[in-house]
Amino acid sequence: MVHGTPPPGHDPDQDRIVQALLRPETYPHRPAHITHLQTHISHVFLTGGLVYKVKKPIRYDFLDFSTLAQRSYFCRQEVKLNRRLTHNLYLGVARITEQKKRLAVNGRGRVLEYAVLMREMPQDRMMNRLLAAGQVGGKEIKDLVRILAPFYRKAQTGGAVNQDGRVAVIRKNTEENFIETRPFVGKLVSPATYQTVLRYTRRFIDQNRSLFEQRIADNRIRDGHGDLHSGNICLEPEIQIYDCLEFNHRFRYSDVACDLAFLAMDLDFHGYPVLSRLLVREYVRLTQDLEAKRLMDFYKCYRACVRAKIHSFASTESEIPPKERRDHRRQARRYFQLAQTYARADRPVLLIVFFGLMGTGKTTLAQALSRKTGWKVISTDRVRKQLARLKPTVRQPEPFGQGIYSRDLSEKTYRAMRQEAEHLLKQGHPVILDGSYKQQEERRALLELARNLGADICFVECRAPVTLIRQRLEARRRDPRAVSDGRWGLYRAQRADFDPTGDIILQHGFRIRMDQPPENLARKILSQITEIRTKFNKLP
Repeated sequence: MVHGTPPPGHDPDQDRIVQALLRPETYPHRPAHITHLQTHISHVFLTGGLVYKVKKPIRYDFLDFSTLAQRSYFCRQEVKLNRRLTHNLYLGVARITEQKKRLAVNGRGRVLEYAVLMREMPQDRMMNRLLAAGQVGGKEIKDLVRILAPFYRKAQTGGAVNQDGRVAVIRKNTEENFIETRPFVGKLVSPATYQTVLRYTRRFIDQNRSLFEQRIADNRIRDGHGDLHSGNICLEPEIQIYDCLEFNHRFRYSDVACDLAFLAMDLDFHGYPVLSRLLVREYVRLTQDLEAKRLMDFYKCYRACVRAKIHSFASTESEIPPKERRDHRRQARRYFQLAQTYARADRPVLLIVFFGLMGTGKTTLAQALSRKTGWKVISTDRVRKQLARLKPTVRQPEPFGQGIYSRDLSEKTYRAMRQEAEHLLKQGHPVILDGSYKQQEERRALLELARNLGADICFVECRAPVTLIRQRLEARRRDPRAVSDGRWGLYRAQRADFDPTGDIILQHGFRIRMDQPPENLARKILSQITEIRTKFNKLP
């Protein structure tokens, strides 16, 4: 049974403390402004330079702050453990005292409560805010890995730490998520999503017992951070990674892959899968921990469930304002959906084909989706000129169907694209193909490729108004960097030579009107990818 926050008034001392900490005279430095925030387990007071964090007198199955002695102990633990990855941030533990009915921070008299005392960090340098503003790139990710890799290498291992890396404990942690989120099924998570994630998690544990045991033998179980996401990272001139899980070592003693997976999942959640993959790739490069990649989707799924659970709990707390509770409900739903994405990651690899007439914008859309996902784009324009031993931007204003656009060289181009796609798909990488694919036989060859490899395939036919196509082709003609030789004089000839697309669209794809910004269209395609694959490929 989960025991949550007592209702307001249940703990009179805590109610008085919260009210007192909203008044400047309670503090030694008499702050001019006080901001009160709260999580499901803490009250946080920002006082202009200093932060006081008070633990709520609550008890869950995984946490016990129900007594003053417990809260005192975990305040000290929080300071001690968080100093491992921070610098001059955690200042100590403050006492909230009472004398003659007056409450004070570090005053005289009876101790009513304890608070973690921290230096306030610049909010505009918090990683989650910078992600939302698009201001986090590869440099920041690599800087983080250069901090985390030696941290994990030096972190405590063996003995009690290794005990929490056992399969039994991993199963306990994952099953705890399912038990505690069961009341939210049908409210914040659909029964189908819940069952998909549950079945995947149990199956992965059952099928990878030897891998988990080998991780213990390889000393990959460490006393890590436990709550490594962008909301707990400040990229001020010196990176601060703070707010680790001090209250339950079972969540902190874990596989380093599990610890790192939290941040990788968080980057996915914020819409940065390329940075997520860079984080893992850079970590593996520095540590040679090759097996971490095998575990990443499993642990990202687990971490998404943890976040979904936390937001689900917060969505029911009466102390939190209604608007914030609604936001917690939205966040919980998003995390449940993300967990389902990882649970389905072992589905067949995906081949997306952007095709259509010249000037419809298929190349621009393919590149936009590639920037969003990191998936490789293979384009007819580039492959054709590579085969002809021409630089990509060299113009070849050939008559329609002649020169490098002859049937013979076109067949070689599409064959070379299929071979490159096959190589990437066999390695497990999704692929984006970009070309006109005007002949039915070219499309059928891709269907056969996907069928032979057991890959999912989705054709996206790009269409646009003729006036817009003409504008694009004229702009392309004047652009010295353009790779495509498509021009308005060839448009009608290509349209007349374009085989019908009805069957391929009906069975394996859809059409999209290319009169919106490509980034918007890429987001729409990406957000619906699961539904697309289910609909057109009949996957279970």
